Amino acid sequence: MNNIFISSINNGDGKTFISAGIAAVMQSFGYKTGVYKPIQIGALKKGDYLLSPDLKFVKLLDPYIITHSTYMINEKVSPAVICEEEKLDINLEEINSDYKLLSKKTDTLIVESTGGLMMPLNKALFNYHIPLELKLPVAFIVNPSNDNVNHYLNEINTAKTIGINILGVIINKFSVYSESKEIKSFPTLIEQYSDAKVLGLIRNFKGKSVNSSALINEILNGIDLEDLFRMKISKLNFF
Repeated sequence: MNNIFISSINNGDGKTFISAGIAAVMQSFGYKTGVYKPIQIGALKKGDYLLSPDLKFVKLLDPYIITHSTYMINEKVSPAVICEEEKLDINLEEINSDYKLLSKKTDTLIVESTGGLMMPLNKALFNYHIPLELKLPVAFIVNPSNDNVNHYLNEINTAKTIGINILGVIINKFSVYSESKEIKSFPTLIEQYSDAKVLGLIRNFKGKSVNSSALINEILNGIDLEDLFRMKISKLNFF
């Protein structure tokens, strides 16, 4: 199987929602699937422990999906801020070590970023160093209602210049009934001005309250999973 890295730019683009849905689909196909979030901001305190709300959502969809986070930060701030204030040492060696261990336990592993690829992690690291270190191709989750298209084009085209292997773009919260000309033309603009293929269109689910079967069905109908994973998935022939 091929592992992938999922990124977005804005909070609320639907990165966790889509990552969890893809993982649930692959798990339902019989592949041992994992979701790895190297850095979790906004972690929840439970006694003396911190829990990842994003990975909790993954487990709600399917408790058998393997999940893990290396660094958990309670506050919803850039990791670089916490690294400076609390002397937190985020390093690629530890992330790579956890990634390798998880890869051995899974058939496919989805690595989910925190923030955009250009988010600083500390004085020496940015988010984009993680997929480069792990040698993972990147799929972008974008939300046409969150910002205008140039914001996303800038992120995608910058990623190309630094050597990121781009799988394509999944457009979340897309409505064909929108009255906005820019939203209607969003998929075309992405492909024309970034050369990044649109891998799928996902409708605007309300929050994270959707049940597992509904989300799995949406992922199956909305995303080209064979393009995403760059492989043939035999069980797709049954759908």
